[in-house]
Amino acid sequence: MCGIYGGHPGLLHRHTGQLLSHRGPDQHGSRTLRDARGAEFVMGMTRLNIVDRRNMTIPFSSGGADIVFNGEIYNWKEIRANLESAGIRFETETDTEVVLHAFLHWGPACLDRLNGMFAFAVWNDGELFMARDRLGKKPAFYCVEGEEIAFASELKAFSKLEFVEVELCERLEFYFDEHTPYRNVKSLRPGEYMIYDTSTRQFRLTTWWQYPQYQGTLTDSGKALNEFLPLFEDACRLRKMADVPVTLFLSGGIDSCLIQAFLKLETTYTVQFPEFKETINEEDLVREYADHLGFEARVIHPTREQFFEVFPDLARYIEFPVGSFSIFPLFCLARQAREDGFKVALSGEGADEFFNGYYRNEMLLEEHQLLSRYLSGPYKHLAARYFGSDLERQCRMASRNGIDDVELLKNAFEGRWHVDAPFAHNMSVIEASVFLQALLIMADRMSMANSLEVRNPFMDHRIVEFSTKLAPELRYRDGRGKQLLREALKEALGTERLGILRRPVKHGLPSPVNTWLFRTNTFERRDWNRIMLGECLRQMNLRHCD
Repeated sequence: MCGIYGGHPGLLHRHTGQLLSHRGPDQHGSRTLRDARGAEFVMGMTRLNIVDRRNMTIPFSSGGADIVFNGEIYNWKEIRANLESAGIRFETETDTEVVLHAFLHWGPACLDRLNGMFAFAVWNDGELFMARDRLGKKPAFYCVEGEEIAFASELKAFSKLEFVEVELCERLEFYFDEHTPYRNVKSLRPGEYMIYDTSTRQFRLTTWWQYPQYQGTLTDSGKALNEFLPLFEDACRLRKMADVPVTLFLSGGIDSCLIQAFLKLETTYTVQFPEFKETINEEDLVREYADHLGFEARVIHPTREQFFEVFPDLARYIEFPVGSFSIFPLFCLARQAREDGFKVALSGEGADEFFNGYYRNEMLLEEHQLLSRYLSGPYKHLAARYFGSDLERQCRMASRNGIDDVELLKNAFEGRWHVDAPFAHNMSVIEASVFLQALLIMADRMSMANSLEVRNPFMDHRIVEFSTKLAPELRYRDGRGKQLLREALKEALGTERLGILRRPVKHGLPSPVNTWLFRTNTFERRDWNRIMLGECLRQMNLRHCD
């Protein structure tokens, strides 16, 4: 896991390597090249040594090309074997070198072969190629000013930042796709790559991956389980592979518990706020689970005093609001795991998105079932006008401002919506291609703030593709989402008696920030976002002044 940067030096902060050092404290290297017009062009990265812990030359060069790479390719050994059979020889035991040779051998088509999380840039014969993984697990920003370009893993790397509000993102309370809070800086979209020609000073963007269309070929739960269990076990196995110790962020929910059921890691980390002990008790559920499987469950208890102590750090690393209170507990989990000697942690992101697990999903799907009689009856046109379309109801649920934002959100979402697909599938598309981006930003920034790599078995692209095969009743039944995952956990554990399987509602990763700041117990985030935005801008200014 690393921090990457590059481009024309005038668009980059003069201390970019230092500003990104938390993403890769083990190594830092940069190289100054010349573009087709003779101008300086920098390539640089900081490295967190996970695979092949020996130092290597960075940026890595071969065949006249240079690469800076952030992420992990879990099937790199398989790809390397294919390349070796084509006569290519390797100098290191790293996925970075494999990605460079894969690109040189197959071009942009190499992306389809990569199973992992990544953002990387290749400089080859005066042309810059930059790509981002399918779901946007790893960040990739770029800045264009006139005929010059620069890129980086984080916004603080750029020298010229001018804040501007984005109405859509302000309403959603987070940034996604190409949007950032700064006028001249954009993000590569998930599943997108860029080619920049330094001779013409022009670039083009290409979408290389989109959320797969609905298949609906699996209607039997037994057949679905038989296909899912070995696939998920392999996704977990691949993400456990590392030359450093691996741990797990474990809650009292289905997702992370399913990961632990397969991997049985020796040590896990859970957060429990004393303020939630009577209402959201993760600790007791996790300890019961640890007793059942026989592992060490380490539980941390963040405090109000710790929150105010690290609040400036949270803003400095997150860089812009993500509409969530969970940045604090995530930061605390990552910090404790890193202090205890771990460099890699697994986590359960993606399960709720792909399998309709959120409570808001369950509410909408229950409503959909109740309305189906009216929407298919003799007065279906009248009912549709009154209740709205599935997309409109999804937008009302997503809106922070009631019906006022529906048209704005509808315009943003409708390109992702397929009218011929079931509501459950379309809901997953919106959750995974829009709302998941904010959670991934949060997970990346809070873990990398502590030089910790987080891996997500549910976000294996094979799991995403599998989920599109599920008929709606295998996702949602009897008022509960994630039906298949519940069955999978019962199958893996051989019991239905544990509390995690009987739990009626899972609350995500909440924290009592509103109680501490505003003396309210609600999960309303508007005031929190405003405070966070102000502190993010202040910290960005301080970094640049320093």
